[in-house]
Amino acid sequence: MAKYQPKLLGFLCNWCAYAGADLAGVSRFQYPSNMRVIRVMCSGRVDPVHVIDAFKNGIDGVAVLGCHPGDCHYQTGNYEAENKMKMTKKILEIVGIEKDRMYLDWVSAAEGKRFSEVISEFTEKVSEIGSIKQDEDYENKLILAEKIVESVRLRWLVGKKRELIEKGNVYKEKIPAEKIEEILLKNIYKEFDRQRIISLLNEKPSTVFSLSKDLKISTSNVAKYVTAMENSGLIAILDFKENSPVYALSEKGGEK
Repeated sequence: MAKYQPKLLGFLCNWCAYAGADLAGVSRFQYPSNMRVIRVMCSGRVDPVHVIDAFKNGIDGVAVLGCHPGDCHYQTGNYEAENKMKMTKKILEIVGIEKDRMYLDWVSAAEGKRFSEVISEFTEKVSEIGSIKQDEDYENKLILAEKIVESVRLRWLVGKKRELIEKGNVYKEKIPAEKIEEILLKNIYKEFDRQRIISLLNEKPSTVFSLSKDLKISTSNVAKYVTAMENSGLIAILDFKENSPVYALSEKGGEK
C-alpha cells in the first residue's frame, strides 16, 4: 500500500531558508514536492494564527524555517519565532492535534543539502501521522486552538519572554527560563479551560456544577473562571436552578 502523501506548507525566511531552497534546486538535491512555500521576510513574522489557519484549511503539516540563532537578519526574529512556535506546538498537543504536524528548524542560505534533508524528514514524519482530516473532530479542536493562541495574556508572555530572562521585569529581577515556561504553560491550560467553558455556554446555559462535571474540572476552578468572566462582562446570570446561578454568554461573550 502506497504511503499517504501529505499536504505541507512551509514558511521560509527570505534571507536564509528560502535562499537555501534555491540552492537545493540549483544543486539538484532531491526532496519530496509535497510542500508549498510562502516566503516571509523573517520567521519571526509568522503568527501562530497563520499556522492554525493552515491546518483549518486541510494542510497536514506546517514547517517554519528561519536563520540559525545568532544569524537573524533582524537580530532576534528567529528567537521570536522559536518562542511562538513552541507555544503553538504545546497548544496543538493540549487540544488533541499531533504536535509533530508543526515543525521549526534553521537552514542557512548555504545549506541546500540540509534543506533537502529537513524537508524529506518532515514529509516522512507527517506521512506516518496521516491526514489531519482523519480526526472527525479536528475542526473543533483547531477552532479551540485558534481561540487560545489569540489570548492577549499568552501573546504578552511570549513577546516578553526574552526580555524577562535577559533584562528582568520592572524591578530588574531576571526570571529564569524554566520559571517563564512554567508560567506560560499554566496560562495555556487556564485559557484552554476558559475557552471550553465559553464553548459549552455557547451551546446552552449552565451552572458551575454542570460545567465542572462536563469538563472534568474542579468546581472551585470553574467558579474562579466563571467569576472572572462575569466581572469582565463575558457571561451573565440568566436564572437560578436549585439556588445555583445558571450562566449564559452575554452579547460580548458571544463575540469571542
